Amino acid sequence: MAEKPEDVKLDSIVDSLLIFLPLFYRKIFQVAHAKAGVNPGNMQFHVLAMIMRLGTLRTSEISRRLGISKPNTTSLLDKLIERGYIQRVLDSSDKRIKQISITEKGRRFVTGRKKIMRNEVRRSLSTLDITELLTLSGALESFTDIVSKVDYGS
Repeated sequence: MAEKPEDVKLDSIVDSLLIFLPLFYRKIFQVAHAKAGVNPGNMQFHVLAMIMRLGTLRTSEISRRLGISKPNTTSLLDKLIERGYIQRVLDSSDKRIKQISITEKGRRFVTGRKKIMRNEVRRSLSTLDITELLTLSGALESFTDIVSKVDYGS
C-alpha cells in the first residue's frame, strides 16, 4: 500500500524539525544560555518565566503547560519556594485552592537572566542583514502561529 501524500509530508516535516531544532538552539541560544547560567533542561527557569509572563497559576495549569506530572510539578515548585522565587497564595474565589505567584526575588532573577540572553541573541543575530532579519521575523511569527495550533494532549 502506497503512502498517502499527507504522510509523506508529515515525515518530511518531522525530518526537518529534527534538523532545525538542534541547529536553532546551537546557533541562537546555546551561548546565551551558558552566559546567563540557564540550563535549558532545567525546568525551574522555564517555570519562573512562565509564571512571570502569565501571572498567578494553579499547580495543575503549570503541570499541563509543561507536560509533566503533578507530583513532579509540585517537587519543582517546592524547590523554587525554598529559594524564595515563588510563593503559594490562596485563590481569591476558593480559599481551598492555592495558586503559585512569582516573588520580587523571582522577578529579578528572571529579568536578569533574560537580559543576558537577549543581549547574546541580539549579538548572534546582528550578523544578519535587514532582509534576513525581516524574513526570520516573519518565519518565526508563522512558525509560532502554526505550532500553537498543535494539540499536544493527544
